[in-house]
Amino acid sequence: MPNDSISKITRTRLEAYGLFDSKVIDAVSSQATVQQGFETYEALFKKVGVPLEPTLFITKKRKGVPLVDVDARETQEGVLVVHLPMGNSLDPNQLYQVATLALAFPAYRIIAFGNPSGKPFAYKQENFSLADWWRVAFTKKLRAAVGVELEYLTSQRIEGAYQVGYSYGALKALLAAYYANPAQTKGLILLDPVAHPRYPQQLLKDFTATFKPLGEYVNRTKLQTFLDARQDAVKFVHYSQGIMRPVNIAIGFMLARVDFVPLLTRTLQKHTDMTASVAWAGKSELGNDAHMATSLDMLNRDAAKGRVKALRLKDDTHAFANDVFLQVAIIKQALAERFVV
Repeated sequence: MPNDSISKITRTRLEAYGLFDSKVIDAVSSQATVQQGFETYEALFKKVGVPLEPTLFITKKRKGVPLVDVDARETQEGVLVVHLPMGNSLDPNQLYQVATLALAFPAYRIIAFGNPSGKPFAYKQENFSLADWWRVAFTKKLRAAVGVELEYLTSQRIEGAYQVGYSYGALKALLAAYYANPAQTKGLILLDPVAHPRYPQQLLKDFTATFKPLGEYVNRTKLQTFLDARQDAVKFVHYSQGIMRPVNIAIGFMLARVDFVPLLTRTLQKHTDMTASVAWAGKSELGNDAHMATSLDMLNRDAAKGRVKALRLKDDTHAFANDVFLQVAIIKQALAERFVV
C-alpha cells in the first residue's frame, strides 16, 4: 500500500459525511499518513508520551481510578479529559486511542480515565464497595461514578477543560461536568451517549448488538499498529466476562434509567457558560435517531439558547468511535468551530 493511500482513503471517508471543514479533513488525513508510518504501537506511544501502563490515583478515602496524564508537546492551549466506554480499562487498545488523540492535539494536555475493569488495576484494588455502586445503580446520587476523577482534576488544578466521552464515557463526561465547579469545564464533546432510558434487559441486548460492527470500524482505519494493540489488549481483559462484573452490572442499571437530554439540560442550566457538541449515529443500537434530533433541537432553541452543536452520522452504528480518525475529526470540528470555547 503506497504511503499516501491511507490519506486518500481517510479524506474520502470524512468528506462523505458532509460535516467537517476542509481544514479538519486536511489535518486528519495528514495524520493518517504519519500514524501509518510507525512500525509498532509502542513507538507511537513513545513519540507522544503515552505510557505503556496507566497509574492508579488514590484519594484520601482510599478510592482509586486508573489514568494516564499526557503533557502537551507544544505550548499548552487546553486540556482534554477523556472518559472510556463501559468495561474498558486503559489496556493497549484504549491507550492507542489516547495516543491517537495526543498525536492529533499536540497543544493539549490529555487526561484519560479508565474504568474499574481488567488488569493492571482490578475492581477490588480500586476499593469501591458494593454499597458505593448500589447507590449509583439505584439512587440519584450519581457523583460516585465520577467522584475520584473529579478529585484528581482538583488535585491538578485543572480549569477550562473539555470533557470528552464515548458511550458510557459520554455519560461520565456529562456527570463530571455537572458535578464539577464552573471553572473546571469549558465544554462537552459527547459521542453516542445512550439516548434514553430502557429496561435493563433491553439495554443488555442493545449493548451486545454493538459488538458485531465494531471490527469494521477498526479495519477501515488501515492501521496495523491499531490491530496489534487490540490483539495485545485481549491479554488484559475479556470484555464479555467484564460486563458481568458487579461494577458493570451497577453501571448498566444506571445507564438503563438515566435520561440523557434532561441531564444535559440541567448541566447547561447549572453552568451557563458551558457549551456542548453531541455526535450520534443514525443507526446506533443504543440510540434513537429521531429522539436525539428532535430533543437536541428543542433543547438548543429553548433552555440551551444555542449552546448545543448536533452532529448526526446518519449511516453509522454505535461503534463509530472505534474509527480513530473519525473520532479525531469530530473533536477537531468541535474545537475548530470554536463552538466549544
